[in-house]
Amino acid sequence: MEDVREVSAALHRLAESEGMDPLDTTLLLERGRRGRRRRKLIGTGGAVAGVAVIALGASLLPNLSSAGNQPGVAGDQAANSQFGPVPGIPRGEASADQRITHEEAERRCALRNPEETRKLEGMGTARAGHMAMYEFKVGAKGTTCIVPGGDKPSAALVAAAAKDPLPKSTADKLRNCSVLAWIDVTGWQVVASDESKVLNEAALVAISPTGHKVVECELSGDKTFSGERERNTTFATLTKLGSDDPVLNPADKSARADMYEAAGGGGGCTAGTCTKYGMTGWGRVSSKAAVTVRVRIGNGPVYQVPVGEGGWFAYTWTTTKSVFKLKDQPKVAAYDRAGKVIKVFA
Repeated sequence: MEDVREVSAALHRLAESEGMDPLDTTLLLERGRRGRRRRKLIGTGGAVAGVAVIALGASLLPNLSSAGNQPGVAGDQAANSQFGPVPGIPRGEASADQRITHEEAERRCALRNPEETRKLEGMGTARAGHMAMYEFKVGAKGTTCIVPGGDKPSAALVAAAAKDPLPKSTADKLRNCSVLAWIDVTGWQVVASDESKVLNEAALVAISPTGHKVVECELSGDKTFSGERERNTTFATLTKLGSDDPVLNPADKSARADMYEAAGGGGGCTAGTCTKYGMTGWGRVSSKAAVTVRVRIGNGPVYQVPVGEGGWFAYTWTTTKSVFKLKDQPKVAAYDRAGKVIKVFA
């Protein structure tokens, strides 16, 4: 089960087909930021269209660090007392990315949102800590539910996260991620992080104490059109990937397999030429020679983030100085110290 949201390519097609007048750039950028579709790669050499794709490695070493961002370890065991058990669900790491039935996902979302009467959209199996969509209803405010794990946050934690949705400290970011997922990740090791003041967003990647699970968490200080904040968590079990964990090369089961996910959107378009784009992404580079990941669209400036130990990276990027066509997509690649391309992601 993966969340399905619009991608920037759809925005481009819409703008091109409808011949829009000069755009409200702020509105379109926000719409694009909310748009994400996670796509799977089929076979060992398939190409990916658009800007959104996940690829996850098969294993992971614990206690990695991300050079440059210096995220380090956040949280401590004392915070665990602020999470309570959830009936029928294991605690902590055991509940992260737990594969469950559609019915169980609905039970958990009902515990989280008791006032919600809608059912979740159809799915085969669901995964704890992943986003599910409620059936569409005109006028309904909430549209999504992050399927809860087994750690219900206390009222005090929920209030703290609501008061400070985009905190400065890594510890508080992990607190907010834990509140989102109902999975206590306060003691997990952050291996990559980035934050954009322009987008008012932060993204971080953290691994569990055993190194078997990984979480990517996105936080935002802004609210979307529906009044909800743009927030999300994605978990994966790196030692047991399934068909819904697409990898860039499905045949590669190495400890440092490439992985990548990104989503974004643009605006500032007049006569088919645009100037604004924003995108959040994260992943892992298998090559140990990679030291940076660079993002660019059109002739705009390059945005660069470090590749830390273990190959992890995360970025929250925006540009208002690029010039690109509606059909253009951002270029994302990893580079070595000499500036040579190591891996092209998009």
